[in-house]
Amino acid sequence: MMARMEPADTPVLLTGASSGIGRALAFALAGRGARLAIAARRRDALDEVADRIADRGGPRPHVIEADLSRPGAAAELAGAAVDALGGVRVLVSNAGVGLVAAQGELGDGAAARVLFETNFWSPLALARELLPGMRGGGVIVNVTSTLQALPVPMLGHYGAAKAALAHATRTLRNELRGTGVTVLEYVPGATDTGARDVGLLPWRGRPVRTLPPVSPESAARAIVRAVERGERRRVHPLPSLLPLEVPAIGRLAARAAARRIQVPRSLSTTRP
Repeated sequence: MMARMEPADTPVLLTGASSGIGRALAFALAGRGARLAIAARRRDALDEVADRIADRGGPRPHVIEADLSRPGAAAELAGAAVDALGGVRVLVSNAGVGLVAAQGELGDGAAARVLFETNFWSPLALARELLPGMRGGGVIVNVTSTLQALPVPMLGHYGAAKAALAHATRTLRNELRGTGVTVLEYVPGATDTGARDVGLLPWRGRPVRTLPPVSPESAARAIVRAVERGERRRVHPLPSLLPLEVPAIGRLAARAAARRIQVPRSLSTTRP
């Protein structure tokens, strides 16, 4: 069993806190008494979150505007959070960007590099910067995705970045064994964040049917419970565990979706 941590009075850096799961998690952690530094690209949205937390009687989170798609921004953010909080004991790398694009067309173009910088490199950079202050007791939470096990057309860049982050998270956990630092992978399934990739894909007709999405608040509660219990991985909702544990199911589901997704004509082998 990994070490448990209570959020009360714990200094926490939370990225991607301006919307979706991150926004809900800021409220959930504040409600548990955490001292927060919240980061995202949109300062106005962060200020709204911080003001609402203060209005509810909690200490106003430190607001740090940060664009983690820029190389070097993660190190700057880590330094700013340490200065604001006097140290960071819990890091939640939740910031992420989506991308709907065919790999055969976009390749390693600018949008793909922005995605990998944000979704993969920045969590690694933040962990590197903050780990020295966590020795003896800390938590690193990396938010991945069930798409790590679902090779859905047009979502290859996103799925690959999340698969890479999942692998890096498991490896980091093994590297930090015995240090007192818990490494948690939170794997969200369908979540009602208002920007679900399934709705952005170029479907032929209606999108495929998926499980009903859970609310961001439900996801936030799951993360808080996992941190408090010292868990290694939390998948929420639970049915999303299936393609992760039985990869063949994920591949079959992706093949079924592929038959209904319109790939760019330059890549399609279908005759008109």
